[in-house]
Amino acid sequence: MGQTVYMGMPTAIESFADRTPYGVVFEDDGKSAYFYGMDTRLGSEPILDSVHVYHVSSVLSHPTPDLDVHVPCDVEIVWSPDQQRVALLINGHAHAAFDFETKRGYCRSNFPPGSRWSASGHGWDDHAIDFIQASQ
Repeated sequence: MGQTVYMGMPTAIESFADRTPYGVVFEDDGKSAYFYGMDTRLGSEPILDSVHVYHVSSVLSHPTPDLDVHVPCDVEIVWSPDQQRVALLINGHAHAAFDFETKRGYCRSNFPPGSRWSASGHGWDDHAIDFIQASQ
């Protein structure tokens, strides 16, 4: 079970692993949403990477079954059993993920196309969330 949010309403949802130094934040600033991967050992600048989740204006003009600004959304952050991977689910559909072990971020928008931490890009790969099916 996740947290109910309304797209386009400023929101921040944090989740921290309890056995690894990793954490994530889903943030909707009212215009766009990002998912941030963090390492708590990095002190005052813990963000390792960020991936784009959606632009509210795009969702307004092209709603989908899992993204619609006119209805509440269920946002859930799911960790793998070893807490090396994490996924962002909106209405049960994965939109972003981080694999801390391989230093890779994933998102359906593939934006930004890459980063210093995720050098091989942010393109989506269903294997990034295979731990979800395995744990169900």
